[in-house]
Parts: sequence; structure tokens; C-alpha cells
Amino acid sequence: MAFTKKIALHDEIKIDGTDFSNDFRTFGLSSEDSDVDVSGFSATGNDESLSGTRAQGFEGEAFYTEEAAAILWALHNNRTIFQVQWTPGGLLVTSGNKTYYGMCQLRSFNPNDTRGDVQVMTCTFKTANAAGITQGTGT
Repeated sequence: MAFTKKIALHDEIKIDGTDFSNDFRTFGLSSEDSDVDVSGFSATGNDESLSGTRAQGFEGEAFYTEEAAAILWALHNNRTIFQVQWTPGGLLVTSGNKTYYGMCQLRSFNPNDTRGDVQVMTCTFKTANAAGITQGTGT
């Protein structure tokens, strides 16, 4: 069976309604359930676990520009809750692209640079409400 392979060149990324599609060199979704030990309820004595709380968000590394830094710093500094929307391949005119979106806060904002390298900003967006990250058409 052949599977579709994609090269991440055309992702659409919107943060608080602003198009950041050309600003991020890496961007992705994180969704992880904690592991809760329920072995004490096992009649057989076997170790058992269930999914616990879910942590979701987006993380990426953006190229540093004064304009992008000003917007992202204000969102982080003011602890603003805003929508993040990511559509892998979304800048291409194709059908079937899935959009991941949710109300988030920019919890980690780290502009950094290394002498001789491109200056970047590492950004971690965490969900800010019970809806978490949704897959669909976005808004």
C-alpha cells in the first residue's frame, strides 16, 4: 500500500487572526494523555493503566522579525487567550486538508540567536479552555 508523503512547504498558520504562514520554519501539534496507574483495582494483580488528563498545544520555531516579535511578545506578555489555527499544506489549493485549531495562550516565548545563524523565536502555545484542539475546517 502506498501512502502520501508530504514536504512541509505550504502550511497555513494563523495566530490571533494574523497570517504567520511564512514566519515559522517548524510548527506542529502536541496532544498527550497522562498515564494513570489503576493497578490497585486489578483482580488479577497485573499492572494496568488508563488515560488521564490530556495536554494539548502547538509548538514552533519562527524566524525573528521585528513585526512578528512585537505581535507574539504582546500576546505572551498580556497572557492573551487567542485562536491558533494550523493547516498542513493549507496554502495549496487542494481538497481534504485538515485544520487543527483551538483557543490558546503563548506560554513560552524565547527569542534567541547564535552568532552566524538565523535568529529565531521558539513559541509554545497551550490550550486555554476545555475544548482543547479541534480538527476540522477552522474559523
